[in-house]
Amino acid sequence: MPLVVAIVCVSLLAVPVVTTLALQIGTNRLVNETEASLIKQAAIYAGAYAVAFEAEPPEAGGAVPGYYLPPPKRIFWSAASRTFRPLLNLRQDVVEPVRPDPVPTAERLDPRYLRIAPGLGALADNASRTTLSTVVFLDHQGIDMLAGETASFAAVPEVRQALQGDVGAALRWRGDAGTRLRLAVLGGGTGFRVLVAYPVISHNRVIGAVYMSRTVPGLREYLAAGERSAVIVLAVVTLLSAAVVGTLLVRTMLRPIRALRDQSRMVANGSHSELAPLGHYGMREIADLGEAVITMAGSLSQRSKEIGIYTNHVTHELKSPVTSIMGAAELLEDGHLSDAAQQSLIGTIRAQGERMDLLLRQLRDMTRSREARRGEPGQLRDMLPEISGLDISLAPPDAILPLSVAHGQTVLAHMAGNARHHGATRLDLDWDGRTLRLSDNGEGFADIDLGRMVEPFFTTRREEGGTGLGLAIVVAILELYGARLTPVAALGGAVFEIDFG
Repeated sequence: MPLVVAIVCVSLLAVPVVTTLALQIGTNRLVNETEASLIKQAAIYAGAYAVAFEAEPPEAGGAVPGYYLPPPKRIFWSAASRTFRPLLNLRQDVVEPVRPDPVPTAERLDPRYLRIAPGLGALADNASRTTLSTVVFLDHQGIDMLAGETASFAAVPEVRQALQGDVGAALRWRGDAGTRLRLAVLGGGTGFRVLVAYPVISHNRVIGAVYMSRTVPGLREYLAAGERSAVIVLAVVTLLSAAVVGTLLVRTMLRPIRALRDQSRMVANGSHSELAPLGHYGMREIADLGEAVITMAGSLSQRSKEIGIYTNHVTHELKSPVTSIMGAAELLEDGHLSDAAQQSLIGTIRAQGERMDLLLRQLRDMTRSREARRGEPGQLRDMLPEISGLDISLAPPDAILPLSVAHGQTVLAHMAGNARHHGATRLDLDWDGRTLRLSDNGEGFADIDLGRMVEPFFTTRREEGGTGLGLAIVVAILELYGARLTPVAALGGAVFEIDFG
């Protein structure tokens, strides 16, 4: 009981934070209202802009400038009516730094833009006395049509969107004070501005943009607009919630913990497949614990499946040599064979026994590779194997691979051995700092085998004694380092890439 009382007392300290969040929700509504208002104003300005532009005769041989809209956008802007969903969300979007200044440019305004600019400026001056919005008229290059010096806003993200035929919007701080006092400013809603860039469309081309901004009204204006009663109700609900927070905490903690206890028992009993995320965890830490339990169960289930798969494969792979050995032994027991036939059967027994020994050794190596630990990066030249008849080249010669020398030697030994077995006399290793590319001049492999090359027990040399575990060992080692082995289609020889991410 004392613990519950302590939790309740501590939770009461969260009331100011909850209140601030409630203010933020109200501010978010003001942001959406400001955004919607700016879009409507920008649509009117854009209409006047387009009409004025189309009324001006083009220069001799001149065409309509600007980005040509693709079919989906042409349909949208040609519709009889258009609606826009809110683009900004104060609780999800990052408040960007203050609007950057326009960048000076060597480009020049088309004479038509120069002729219509004064009229648009006069329209904006008269309207802004009522709308309290700032308006900037841009041409198709993002150049401010009313600026004294030629400068472009084309690099600003929301303007770039508008010049591509979409409405762009952003939340930006008014100054550095907003970034330092973020919580207080978001509560008041006056530390940042809403900016909207609206495309101007003429003959299915974006001939320019209307770039508008306005400071979000403060909550005092919001309350004065008739929302005072809603805020009072919200405050009452907050206080009532604080009174019952102790009970809620007990319930939100106790139920998830009991459910996790039951899931842990299911894991202990082997019922991995029956686990599912809880409908409600209550706390982040309990959610992490629940996720860990389900991940552990999934790993156990996956490991059980892998064991089953490997057991089936090993049984299948051992069946053939065991059958050969038993058949040869039965023939030898007859005692009516020639010396040559006996020697042939003895050779069969020896070869099949060696194959079984190789298979078991490689299975052991693969198991050890999965259980090994990562090592420190080493020099690639220290990992190169020495294989008779195979010339290995390295570029660059001082490359450092994110593998330990021991693991690197194992990986390259298997890769080089495979290349030699497939008739290669040269193996080239190229390291670019992220990917190791191995290419040889051997027989290569068919495109149909690309997707199966790294599967355990898949081999194209089964008649020659191949087990199909060489690349599986390589994959097991690379997984320790978060790397991936990928065969690549090539015209001549075999090509593999090891991507270390």
